[in-house]
Amino acid sequence: MTQIQAQKKLERMMQKMRLESCLKALKKLTETEDNDILSNALEFYEKNKFLTPKYAFVVLWRLRRHKIDHNSSFFKVNLKRSKYKDDLRNMEIGRVHIIWPALTSAQRKQAIRMGHLPPSRI
Repeated sequence: MTQIQAQKKLERMMQKMRLESCLKALKKLTETEDNDILSNALEFYEKNKFLTPKYAFVVLWRLRRHKIDHNSSFFKVNLKRSKYKDDLRNMEIGRVHIIWPALTSAQRKQAIRMGHLPPSRI
């Protein structure tokens, strides 16, 4: 196995671990809080391996609220569809800040171009 192959295999393993971590946190959240939106978000994430901006907000907000161990940056948010871009564009700034850690650097730049300010580091 070459070094490049080993790096690719390691990256695939890391992606799988991140996905499993997200699913574990989401499952724990749906067990903690009986909520159709969260159940739908879990089903959506299992199927698509990403969240919409609206789902990301609800999921990350509730994970934080229930102090369920998770890493926000492991969750993937999709902004490829125009509806998802519109949802982010129209989202309140406080909600954008909650999903900010889950956004890639390119998605963060896109959010800034939409008029959102990054969270301030205090």
